[in-house]
Amino acid sequence: MVALATLAAVVMGAPAAWAQQQLTADVVTEPAAARFVYEDIEHFILAMKKIVSGADTSAALQSEYLAKATPGLKMFIEKYDLTVERLTRALGSHPEKYQSFAASLDALRESEPAFREAYAGLKREIPDAVFPPTYFLVAGHRGIGSGSVVGPLISIEKKTVETIRGDLPSTLVHEMVHMEQLAVLGEDYFAIFSGEGKTLLALSVREGVATYFAWRVTGGSEHKNAARDFLIAHEKELWARFRQEMLGSKTGEWLWSTPSDPEQPRDVGYAIGARIAEAYYENAKDKRRAVREILGVTDYEAFVAKSGYEESIE
Repeated sequence: MVALATLAAVVMGAPAAWAQQQLTADVVTEPAAARFVYEDIEHFILAMKKIVSGADTSAALQSEYLAKATPGLKMFIEKYDLTVERLTRALGSHPEKYQSFAASLDALRESEPAFREAYAGLKREIPDAVFPPTYFLVAGHRGIGSGSVVGPLISIEKKTVETIRGDLPSTLVHEMVHMEQLAVLGEDYFAIFSGEGKTLLALSVREGVATYFAWRVTGGSEHKNAARDFLIAHEKELWARFRQEMLGSKTGEWLWSTPSDPEQPRDVGYAIGARIAEAYYENAKDKRRAVREILGVTDYEAFVAKSGYEESIE
């Protein structure tokens, strides 16, 4: 059983105080009992109904949405500076995105069996996995998926009904893997977010591990698979470039930015990290031990060396 160790937010530069918080007691070990929390979406829909009926936008968003926040939304507000002003601007700039939330909520509820199936797949891959609640919320026109001490936080306003039914299970598994990493690592999880521990390699492996397990469980998402396909097609060249930069702290065009080459997808660093994790797993004789080592990696250069990844592309 994975120790229910310190679990804190998956975010660059997370406040050190969060590292002292413990995983919510509201966890289950069986995917069939996993809880999906829709209350924040329901509250937002009520706020929108008031706004359409003539209520002041800011007042309605504050009273019906932010003031009624679930633990997940409260954590999101703290992590991502979600304010009534940000929400009001988002409604003004993208009004069409906020008129179809009832359909999105229906799609989420209808997709819950697929979400549970994805979590069951993760349990098969990580037998010690635990499952805190998964929170769906509105983020001020930002597409954010994140782990936290209370559970995965998933914003939905940039998702369509089609992507909810398609790629969302992969996103949920990805974020839940981050929570398993945190459960294994505890406070050591935060070593890669600042100081000497912050390297392109560490960040890419951290994200790549989550990407790898999501790919094993669900087949991956369109975005992550595009990065994987591009990497495999140009692997030797890309690895040579990545290797020159991987011990630096700058993420460059590898993570969270649009590359200058229009042919290169975003987040190829995720794909490189996933390929390293894949090589580590495939070359391991004891697969269950390998899973724990993959989740608990802290020496990233040694991890690459032991994985055999570099030799496999040479």
